[in-house]
Amino acid sequence: MTKRFWLIFVSLLLFSLASEAQIISFGLKGGINLASFKAGPISPEIPQFKNLLGLSGGAFVSFSLGSFIIQPEFLYTRWGSKFDQIIDGYPYTLQYRLNYLEGVLLLKWRIINQGRFRPIVFAGLSYGLLTKAKLVLFDNSGSYVDSIEVKDMFKKSELAAIFGGGVEWKWPSWTISLEGRYHLGLSNIASSAGTEFIKNKGPMFMLAMAF
Repeated sequence: MTKRFWLIFVSLLLFSLASEAQIISFGLKGGINLASFKAGPISPEIPQFKNLLGLSGGAFVSFSLGSFIIQPEFLYTRWGSKFDQIIDGYPYTLQYRLNYLEGVLLLKWRIINQGRFRPIVFAGLSYGLLTKAKLVLFDNSGSYVDSIEVKDMFKKSELAAIFGGGVEWKWPSWTISLEGRYHLGLSNIASSAGTEFIKNKGPMFMLAMAF
């Protein structure tokens, strides 16, 4: 019943937006993110997490209401983190690689709604479903050593806040946009990771093309 309710609700919302929108556009976007964990409470057992470079990409639809835009997105994104550890007297780097299928809803505002270059700011929410989780081990030279599945250590979903800004480059039949955003995890994703909480966080830099 709950899934059916949300499916009907989202369908009605999109229909309402399509009826009111002055311009509807579809597009593709992709980019990189510098993922890391926020973990606590602080203790010697928690490693010093570092940024892990990941990729993100997907599709979106924009409903333009004058200077305001409502933009649902569907992305496949890698979050996680990395840290250094001594194992049997040798230094290693371990990477948590968490892959998510994300549904994002953004409210965007064009600060200037005329001309070819249009600055924008935005904020919204992201809901991610965990599809894969691995702990990957590299030696001191950066060579791959081993990996294990760790999906049971993390919860199946994540809620996050999104905010950022960028610029649109407008052409007659298409638009290119460059944006920087920050992903701030709101929900604890730790299931049995040995800490009270773990949250995804990190900046993202994305390039998009809309038609």
